[in-house]
Amino acid sequence: SEGLKNNSALTSINLSDCNIGDEGCKALGESLKSNGVLTSINLSDCNIGDEGCKALGESLKDNHALASLDLARCPVGDDGCKGLSEGLKNNSALTSINLCSSDKHRSLGL
Repeated sequence: SEGLKNNSALTSINLSDCNIGDEGCKALGESLKSNGVLTSINLSDCNIGDEGCKALGESLKDNHALASLDLARCPVGDDGCKGLSEGLKNNSALTSINLCSSDKHRSLGL
């Protein structure tokens, strides 16, 4: 994730089925705060739960390039969805979030 902080060329990354979990997602979130070119991230089937989604939500407060985020089939609960929604309050770049097969997304209107 350190390489993404200074990335100026990579616009899309597919980490699906890599099992990075919450800890890996936290590191990725830190990198996203200063990345201004990455527009698409696929994190489906990566075992990312509430803590990882809260970290992503924090990064979305500072990142205004990411347009698509795929978290399909990740065990995201209410707290994770709330964290994501907090990050979206002032983010106009993200236009697509996939939480398909995540049980809790329906209860929060995501």
